[in-house]
Amino acid sequence: MSENDALERLSKKLDGGKTADPLRRSELRRQSAPVSREWEMAPQRTIVARVRSMNPLELVFGGSIAFFVIALVVSGLLFFGGNNTISTKNVDVAVNGPTEIGAGATLPLNIVITNRNAVPMELADLVVEFPPGTRSDTDVSVNLPRTRQSIGTIQPGESINRTIRAVMFAAAGSDVVVKVSVEYRIASSNAVFVSDATYTAKINQAPASITVDALKEAVSGQDVTFKVSVTSNSPLPLKDMLLLATYPPGFTFTSASPVPVAGSAAWGLGDIEPGGTRSISVTGHFVGEDGDQKVMQFSAGNKQSGTDAAIAAPLAATDMTLTVTKPFVSVALALGGEVTAEHTVQRGDDIRGDIRWTNNLPVAVQNLEIELSFKGQILDRTTVSPQRGFFRSVDQTALWNTETDPRLSTIGPGESGVASFSFKTLPQSQGTFRNPALDLTVTVRARRLSESNVPDTVSSSATAQVLVSTDLSLLSSLSRSGPFTNTGPVPPKADTETTYTVSWTAANTANAVADASASAVLPTYVRWKNAVSPDGSGITFNPVGGIVTWDIGDIAAGASKTVMFQVAITPSVSQVGSAPTVVGDERVYGFDRFTRGKIENTTPSLTTASASVSQGSGTVVP
Repeated sequence: MSENDALERLSKKLDGGKTADPLRRSELRRQSAPVSREWEMAPQRTIVARVRSMNPLELVFGGSIAFFVIALVVSGLLFFGGNNTISTKNVDVAVNGPTEIGAGATLPLNIVITNRNAVPMELADLVVEFPPGTRSDTDVSVNLPRTRQSIGTIQPGESINRTIRAVMFAAAGSDVVVKVSVEYRIASSNAVFVSDATYTAKINQAPASITVDALKEAVSGQDVTFKVSVTSNSPLPLKDMLLLATYPPGFTFTSASPVPVAGSAAWGLGDIEPGGTRSISVTGHFVGEDGDQKVMQFSAGNKQSGTDAAIAAPLAATDMTLTVTKPFVSVALALGGEVTAEHTVQRGDDIRGDIRWTNNLPVAVQNLEIELSFKGQILDRTTVSPQRGFFRSVDQTALWNTETDPRLSTIGPGESGVASFSFKTLPQSQGTFRNPALDLTVTVRARRLSESNVPDTVSSSATAQVLVSTDLSLLSSLSRSGPFTNTGPVPPKADTETTYTVSWTAANTANAVADASASAVLPTYVRWKNAVSPDGSGITFNPVGGIVTWDIGDIAAGASKTVMFQVAITPSVSQVGSAPTVVGDERVYGFDRFTRGKIENTTPSLTTASASVSQGSGTVVP
């Protein structure tokens, strides 16, 4: 049956009230089943749906989320509401004191601590940190880098007042900064909270002052003396004071009174009473071009503990400026043709010296005098010869003046001249000296008319030192005796081997020698026997070139070292009738610690004749 037929029948049924073809329905079978009839007795009972119970983990997780949300809300309210009970910003630290203070005076600080938190500040400590140089107000000799006071508990809204005193020492015009901190805890917390503040005051008066009494100009190369004074401006004693100097380039320290406690630029002044003064005198000379300015710096303060050349806190400082000028009459001292501060010679050498002087004034000078002094026992006074001068042996001084040279009576502007001399040091045969040296000082003086037509003496000086080097020698010998057994014919025979013992002694006279060594060359017909006494003497042999080397090391002044070794010679028939060389080209080297220079000496070669005990026993036979 098609779908259209079914629709048509349904349409007719609706329109006619009955169907054309009644529908056949199958009969349903009846089934009996027990049915509860409670519903008939409670027709209005409310039906409630069952809810699944939660396990313990879910309950804990939910509670944690709820606690976090609540804590977040409460913290936000406290933070944004300004009621944070543990904020360090709610602790006020106010420091009151003078804005200026004199160094050495007592500084009173009034400190007010206010707790604006909602909880108490427990175990509170007041910590005050002072700048270097601060001293205790009860004992000014005691350094006071910091103080700590226990305050205890500060209740909410409570203010605590404390007064701190200290003696301040610092340079005038400097700022002193004091840091004030409050350390505290709160209940149920191990954290340490800190609130701090700073206080700054200016030092309006130095605790000490430094004055320098010196000329404004210094002649180049000429000693000048200046006086340095340290005066206390403090109402309290200045404890353990130290004065330091900083020298400019070109300054050479000569002496000081009192002597420095360390080096050449540190003086201990001890304790200076209020208003007291301590002074020192310094002597030295400046070297520089005409018009150069030299600045020397001085500082004074309390000595740093554990050192003699450092200041814990500077209390005063000053500068001294000098202008270097060309000397009115300049002088230069040359030795061996060179102008040098040190000149090294050997004992007994002939030394030539020249003194060149120049009048740098725009006017003439009269009566030029030259004085040359020698200081040192090694001078051979019998050899001093000043040309056109006179040697005064009683005080080892050479003199040139108008009596010895009339040309020195008048020296025109810009005029110069030379005074020559010569001398020797004592030879080795005349005594033993340790670190021998000669100090030469030349002084030139002349007279001129000053601007007020008053005679004025102008002078200049120069110095040099003659250093006498040590005599390091190598004494060598050849023998058939010694610690080795020597074999072979004597006199030596052609084409036959003969052995010898070589003895070397390195001797040192005047100065300590470092890194000494000796060397020699063995001819091709001489064989190294590799026998050395004593063992470990530092003897080595290089077959390439046949070089024997002895590493001597250090030799003290007046000391010597000895070593022996064995060699063998096989002469050739061409050497019959001669005494062949066994050890040739012997040299010794070293470094003179006193003269700070290298030294070298040679020794004659050793031949078979050197070991001869009788004439002809060293001549080679057929």
